[in-house]
Amino acid sequence: MIRVSNLRKEQLVQSHECRIICDIKCGFSECEHLWISVPEEFGEWLTDDVYDAFMIAMLYPAMYYNEELVVDGYVSEKLYYNVMHSVQDCEKAYIEALSNIKISVAGFATAKKVDNKVGMGFTAGVDAFATLYDRFVLEENPNYRISTLFFFNVGTHGGGGERARAKFHSRYNYILPLVQELGLPFVPMDSNLFDFYKFEWEYDAGVLCRAFGILSFQRVLKRYVVAYDYSFWEIVHLNNADYASITDMVNYHNLCTEGLDIITDGTQYRRSEKTEKLLNYQPFQKYVNVCVGNGSTEAHNCSKCGKCRRTLFSIDVLGRLDDFKETFDIKEWEKNRYLHLCRMVRDQKKDIYAADNLQLAKRHNVRIPSIVEAYIYIYYRGVIRESKRMLSSILNKEPKCS
Repeated sequence: MIRVSNLRKEQLVQSHECRIICDIKCGFSECEHLWISVPEEFGEWLTDDVYDAFMIAMLYPAMYYNEELVVDGYVSEKLYYNVMHSVQDCEKAYIEALSNIKISVAGFATAKKVDNKVGMGFTAGVDAFATLYDRFVLEENPNYRISTLFFFNVGTHGGGGERARAKFHSRYNYILPLVQELGLPFVPMDSNLFDFYKFEWEYDAGVLCRAFGILSFQRVLKRYVVAYDYSFWEIVHLNNADYASITDMVNYHNLCTEGLDIITDGTQYRRSEKTEKLLNYQPFQKYVNVCVGNGSTEAHNCSKCGKCRRTLFSIDVLGRLDDFKETFDIKEWEKNRYLHLCRMVRDQKKDIYAADNLQLAKRHNVRIPSIVEAYIYIYYRGVIRESKRMLSSILNKEPKCS
């Protein structure tokens, strides 16, 4: 059994933070408390009268370990109903080893409202920038126009622990000047969620991780916009689209409460279309950050990882590399441009972004290598790389003259 109890708000005087915290009793973690913290100026935004966020946080571990989840407090009736009748089944459709579990709660209530903001998580990636541009820069309807940006530490910076926390702070500080230019509040939310989660659960339970953060702020939110990655076209036409492409939109809808609407945005565009739409938006040129391959805790684009290269490929095809020389290593990209093109040819049937970028290249009359040519070149580059590695190893072992 997993028990969630004693929800409370605490002031952390020395660090000038405020947090909401619950006691957690379980058999799979030595940690006894789950918390969320924000700078003290956002402390009143945290929701401490219902357990919605903490019920969702413990849902995936409960399903994974097949444990009953007991919540000694009130939750949203709408949220509870959807978790019992839809959310669990969506999760099981992706990972069959999960179990439908019993959830007991003390009763039902809705979070007290003190504001009606429209929020969005902003990471400075292509999807986030596209949603920011449409729902803040261009949006005229005040009921849907973004009024607050959030930045969560719920696994997306490399799981948990201090290294992930350092990257979380580095990325936040990298984006902060842009958000200040926009004149929007920018709320950094730290947590210890991954004291209870396995590293890979950021991918397996990503929607639940983010919902944990979103629901913690329902006291001040009427609507939260999630920047979505896949387009409707890709969901319908590409059989290799993964679980997230089909079920994320369903689960986000089912994780709403009576006072909070969670909506997805961005499905109207393919990734290359988002990039093209943003090319003339100067904040995008200056602050876009897509990197997942940078091994340090610093926030910068390595220009080598898959996300950097697929972004650079679109920018390159569209003839705008010079506009991004401050955010990417263009020389590094140019050394590996053809290799990346060959890899996309190889992977196009299983990688929706590769398929999208190849279609963009064809529309702009870029020569696409045949599948045979692509495999030969990839093999050739592999041989060269391995030869250099072996030679370096031999030279390093050679005895030195005295």
